[in-house]
Amino acid sequence: MANDKWTEQERLERVRALLSGSRAQARVGRALAQGGGYGNVLVGVMLHGADRVRQGHTPSDLERMMLDVLKTVMPDTEAREWGRVYRESVTRGQAQLVPAVIRNLPVSQGYTVADLRRDLPHVVSAAVARPDVRVVDPYAAATGQPEDPAFLAAMRESGMGVTASARSSASGAATAGVDGDADGQMPGEPAVADPAAAPEFWVKLELESFYVHREVGDQWWSDDEIYWTAATSAGRNTGKTFHSKEFEDVHKGKTFTFPADNKVLFEGTFKEFLGTTIIAWEADQSSAAWFEELKKALNDALASLRILMTIDSLVPVLPSWVGIAYEIAGMFAVIFDTFRNYDDLSCQRTIGMDRQDLAVLSHYGQTSWHFNGEGHHELKVKYAGEPVPFPVGTLRYAVFNGSTWSAPIALDFESMTPPALASYNGVLHALFVRPADKVVMWSRLEAPVGAGGGTPAWSKPERIGGDASLYAPALAVAHGKLYYAVTGQDRGLYWRTYTTSGGWAPASKFPGYGSEYGPTLATVRDQVWMVHVSGDQSLFLNTHKGTTWGPAQDDVLDWRVGAAVAMVTYNADTWKIAAGLDHRLHASTSQGHPGIWQRQGNVAPDLTNRSPALTVHDGKMWLFIRSTDGALQANTYNGAWSGFQKVSPGTAKPMDAPAAASHDNKLYVMYRE
Repeated sequence: MANDKWTEQERLERVRALLSGSRAQARVGRALAQGGGYGNVLVGVMLHGADRVRQGHTPSDLERMMLDVLKTVMPDTEAREWGRVYRESVTRGQAQLVPAVIRNLPVSQGYTVADLRRDLPHVVSAAVARPDVRVVDPYAAATGQPEDPAFLAAMRESGMGVTASARSSASGAATAGVDGDADGQMPGEPAVADPAAAPEFWVKLELESFYVHREVGDQWWSDDEIYWTAATSAGRNTGKTFHSKEFEDVHKGKTFTFPADNKVLFEGTFKEFLGTTIIAWEADQSSAAWFEELKKALNDALASLRILMTIDSLVPVLPSWVGIAYEIAGMFAVIFDTFRNYDDLSCQRTIGMDRQDLAVLSHYGQTSWHFNGEGHHELKVKYAGEPVPFPVGTLRYAVFNGSTWSAPIALDFESMTPPALASYNGVLHALFVRPADKVVMWSRLEAPVGAGGGTPAWSKPERIGGDASLYAPALAVAHGKLYYAVTGQDRGLYWRTYTTSGGWAPASKFPGYGSEYGPTLATVRDQVWMVHVSGDQSLFLNTHKGTTWGPAQDDVLDWRVGAAVAMVTYNADTWKIAAGLDHRLHASTSQGHPGIWQRQGNVAPDLTNRSPALTVHDGKMWLFIRSTDGALQANTYNGAWSGFQKVSPGTAKPMDAPAAASHDNKLYVMYRE
């Protein structure tokens, strides 16, 4: 960027110092140093591509994208000099913040989109392991739940942060695009669908105000002034940049309101996913030229978000989007830090939202995002667009008779979450959440009453008391009762029991804590176990021995999950399987002690980001998943895993997580499509 502070030579020295590690104590140096073995890939691609062009090579497709970003703020000659500085650092054995997969490439070899797709699981793992990256619950944010203090502290350390939904998300069409996990994670995971078929909504996000928890602290002895910039993309052809007015006399404890003519963060059509990068700046005697160049950089940030969000097979599926978003954030941290004028970047945050997130936000009307950098500002955001409906799917089920699967059978029920299934007293029970009012509904597969019985049929759905949720419910059978648990709209955990003679008991609430997603129930010998997921994506477990629930226990596995777990008891072992934030299905077993678990490795890598389903049928344990190609797949365990096979075969295409139960000598799997 043209500016009146740093010369080209000074900028090159800043790049050299960053690569050598001599600026490791600076905030941008600290941020990039946390990248791990595959962090800062896009920074490396940008620098490697600049050096390749300098030495006469044609840049790869991905290198061209990154160089287009760089050359928005500098001439080609300076971009090539960045490449020269990078090559000198590599030759000296420096540039350790650039991952070895790029640092070790010869100049003759480029790094492509295909390479990034290959390395994406490692890039994602590096990103989600960072303390300033969070996969969060949009429901909690929209209802005013506080953000994780550990995340806010990490943001202050690095000056940047990335947040996105607690699901693998990117909503597609209303009947083929979004999830809620059978585990009870918020509905909203994507199906593989044609984006052109997805419904469009007119979305409008407005910045209402910001509250000052901590003022910036004047590094350059200027007046305390804060302004905000943003680049927001809702797809390759829909985006907006934002530059706020300057707010003067910004001090702790004060609230500042955005004027009516300078508050629209984004307004436009939305189909699948929206990403926004917002920066809080401290103003200090900047020239008009600075703001013109800043505007160019924001437009370029917007273009990069659009392009990288729509690269086939990369994004916007979470947690892939989180990894790419953090890479973009790191790249712009380098550029902004190297080119910054008198103005100081207080905090930079990238936020991803899918249709489910926007449905939640439109339902509650507003949310707050924290920016804890040089200063700490809480930004209040209002939803002012048309209502976004929660994604809806039709419930379907398939039946395994011992040798073959039936074709999927559609029910006349729609749900905004995956279902729950359990066989109790000769009746198959199903629960789901009705989209119109978010009420928990109950249906039963039972034979007609009367002489001769007849073919079993599903009963007309009934509501369970006044229970309502944005999460999928859970079922288990123990102590002669059907146990049911759900996360309420207040984020509290509730439970009931049902008996054939007595019906549903009144709802009871677990005191003192709630769940980020929905709960999971399983029968373990003479107990019921319930697992819920805390705010940092770790697991906690309660047990019920027939009279009352025990206190929550940390399950000691140190897993971080983006969906609730599946649990079932098979022979002497209770199995727990979950989709981790690293794209893998993790398995563990316990022999009846809730505090002792043995890791059983990964069932299979890179198959699903959704919650699995577990049940026992015909002497085997059955595991069901929605695979990354959109198919319902099953795996069996009888001392060893048999391998995944498509159900029905390949005609079952669930939106998200399935549910399964053994009933009347048959195996049932239910999902929404």
